Amino acid sequence: MEEPGRPSVTWQNDTGDAAPAPDEHAQKVTERELLSEIHDAERKGTDELALASAFYNLAILRRQQEEFADSDKFYRKALEIRERKEGPNHPDVATTLNNLAGLEAAQGKYDAAQPMLERALTIRRTALGDEHVLTAQSMNNLALLYAAQGNAAAAEPLYLQALSVLEKAEGPRKGDLDRVLDNYAAMLHETGRDSEAEALEARARVIRAAAEQGDNTPH
Repeated sequence: MEEPGRPSVTWQNDTGDAAPAPDEHAQKVTERELLSEIHDAERKGTDELALASAFYNLAILRRQQEEFADSDKFYRKALEIRERKEGPNHPDVATTLNNLAGLEAAQGKYDAAQPMLERALTIRRTALGDEHVLTAQSMNNLALLYAAQGNAAAAEPLYLQALSVLEKAEGPRKGDLDRVLDNYAAMLHETGRDSEAEALEARARVIRAAAEQGDNTPH
């Protein structure tokens, strides 16, 4: 989808998007801890949400290890518990759907990912509002999927909405702005709108340079 020299499009997970995977030793320690948490929670049978969190975190670890089948299984276990205990429209359900959809999309399973992303966005719009940064995250991810499916007409309004939200955001999530700009630019390149894309890429570079210098002023 990208051409040489262009920034890679970035899926936004709820796990620290661009964080590197832990090294092998750290993964083994984390895995032992998570398996112990799951064993304890299943044995006690009193805190299903703690069990859901352990399944969710183990799914993230399995994704980092590229064990996609296991990751899928644990995300779905977490999703089932969260839907049952917190309700089908809880933000935690949207978070799980978002990451599960990312896993599906990473394997090219766009048709499976699409309803999950659409549902996650609907939940976040209702529970958090259109101006929340996590709603913007869902807009970005659904736009990425639509773009990957060749549906630029559906993707573009979502990118524009996500940018509008993030331009007004404060705090750590404002850093998502440059990634959405790069994603939108990649789609514009693919549809032959190179001059518009290059302007967005230039803006993203300015934002990253300012962030490296500790400048949080709007751009």
